[in-house]
Amino acid sequence: MGLLLEVGKKGMPLKQEAILAQDLQRVKSRLHDEQSAVEPYANQYRALLDNHGKMLRGSLVILFARMQRGAAARLDDSVITGAACIEMLHLATLVHDDVVDDADMRRNKPTVQTIVGNKAAIYLGDLILSRYIEIMAEIAPDLDFMREQASILGKILNGELGQESARHHTATTIDHYISSITGKTAVLFEHSCITGLRLSTDNYPNQSMIEAAAKFGRHLGIAFQIADDIEDFDLTDDTGKPKLEDISDGIFTLPVLIARDENPRITQMLRDNDVHAVLDYLHNNPQVMDASKSVAKKHVAQAKEFLDEMSIEQGIRELLMSMLNRFSAGI
Repeated sequence: MGLLLEVGKKGMPLKQEAILAQDLQRVKSRLHDEQSAVEPYANQYRALLDNHGKMLRGSLVILFARMQRGAAARLDDSVITGAACIEMLHLATLVHDDVVDDADMRRNKPTVQTIVGNKAAIYLGDLILSRYIEIMAEIAPDLDFMREQASILGKILNGELGQESARHHTATTIDHYISSITGKTAVLFEHSCITGLRLSTDNYPNQSMIEAAAKFGRHLGIAFQIADDIEDFDLTDDTGKPKLEDISDGIFTLPVLIARDENPRITQMLRDNDVHAVLDYLHNNPQVMDASKSVAKKHVAQAKEFLDEMSIEQGIRELLMSMLNRFSAGI
C-alpha cells in the first residue's frame, strides 16, 4: 500500500510540503512533552512515539486547519496541540488493539504489552486517552467541539464491537465489514479533518464545509483500511507485523468476503480455519484482489469528489490531491 503522506516526493507542491514537514515537527515535539504526564510508563510512551509511523491523522488536522490560509501564517499552538491529541488517541487505540489481538510485534518492534504485560498496557492506553480528553478540553473553542471529541470514542468502540460480533461468522456481509471499518478506522480520519477545521482561527466553517470534510475523511479512511487488509495477504511485503492473523482469528476482510461470494467452497475453508487453502485460492484467482482494490479506489475517488466541493486554498488542494493520487496508484 502506498503511503499517503510522505514529504519529499516528486510531484508534490514543494512549498506546502515544506510547511507540512515543519508543522509535523512541532506536533512531534508536543507529543514528547507528554512523557511526564504518563509516568511511570514514560519509556514505553517514548517507544510508541519512536515507532509511530507517518502521523497521517495529525497531518489531516494540520491540512484542514490550513485549508483557507495555505502556508501564509504560522499555525496557532492550539492546532498543533489538537493534532498531537489526535495522534495520542490513535496511539491509545493501538495499545489496546495489541492487547486484544495478543500482538507481539508492531512495525518490527515489540508491543507495549509484550514488554510490560497486558494490565500495564491497558492502563497506559487508558492514561493516554484521559490526557487526550483533558488537553482537548483546554483548547476547545466551544461546547460543540468537546461533544465531537467525546463522541469519537463511542464511534471507534462501536466499530470494534461490530468487527468482534462478526468473528468466525462465515455469513457476515460486505456491508457489515464496511460498517465495522468505518467505525474502527474511518471515523478517526473523519474526526481529524473536522478537528482541523474547528481549530482554525479563520472564519468558522459553515455546515456544508464540515459535512464535505467529514465525508472526505470517511471515504479516505475506508480506502486506507481496505488497502491495509489487502496488504495482509501479500506475504512478500514486510509490514512489521505478522501476516494472515485476521483470517486465522476469524476476522474476514474484504478479499475473503469477495472470494466467499464468488465461490461457496470458501465458506467451508473458513469453517475449517484452513488459512492456506484460502490463500491459495486468492493466489490462483487474482480477480478477487483486483475487485478489492477496485472498491478501495472507488472510495478514494469519492474522497476526491468531496474535496472538489470545498472552497480551499489552492496549494492545500494540490497537496491533498497529490496524496490521493499517489495513494490510489499504490493500492
